[in-house]
Amino acid sequence: MRGETFLDVIPGRTKEELHDYVEKNPEWGTLQPTAVVLDLARSYHRFVKEIYPSAIRIADRYHVNRYVTEALQHVRKTEQKKLTPHAGRHLKRNHHLIGKRQDRLTERERQKLSVLLSYSPLLHQAHAWKESFMEWYDESSSYKLAKKGFQRWLQDGASIDHPAVKSCLKTMQTWQEELCNYHKLRYTNAAVEGKNNKIKALQRQDSFTRNPEGYKQRILLECNEEKVQY
Repeated sequence: MRGETFLDVIPGRTKEELHDYVEKNPEWGTLQPTAVVLDLARSYHRFVKEIYPSAIRIADRYHVNRYVTEALQHVRKTEQKKLTPHAGRHLKRNHHLIGKRQDRLTERERQKLSVLLSYSPLLHQAHAWKESFMEWYDESSSYKLAKKGFQRWLQDGASIDHPAVKSCLKTMQTWQEELCNYHKLRYTNAAVEGKNNKIKALQRQDSFTRNPEGYKQRILLECNEEKVQY
């Protein structure tokens, strides 16, 4: 992506395939981007660091949020088994409310969530931890403050006695520089994910898969439809 233009589809996703692509397309090595947004795959970060050493590597916010939300849902599943059958079913049936951002809930949903969290002090604590992470992303006004706020968030999480939370915290600590880099440049992969969804829709149309080059050109055309001048 550059200026919201979809530049190319790279054949393959391993580090070796990426290097091979750059060798065959040397113009990619001269792009010199200010920043590159990635998920937490180590091979991609190593590749970007080698090819674009001056670029800021930013962990994609929405991929990172999923790690925290999934840890919360693991807590929910553990605590759910400890409840009465009625409360357990109620919690399972409404588990989506726990993962949803609290500031996006309706008043009725907030009331339901309050009941769900009352079932377990540990779940209540883990939910507050998840919400504080969302607030950290939204409200940190500078990189310096983000670094301090992130350390506080890690400390708060350390008090939650659950293996899924501990595993999540270990991952977050490993990638804390890339996470905090979001507060240098607030870039995400939202635009790329939108293109990815469009490609998935095209994949369901078998007529383009028989001709790989034609299929690729169709992807580039469809993903840059708003850029095409008619």
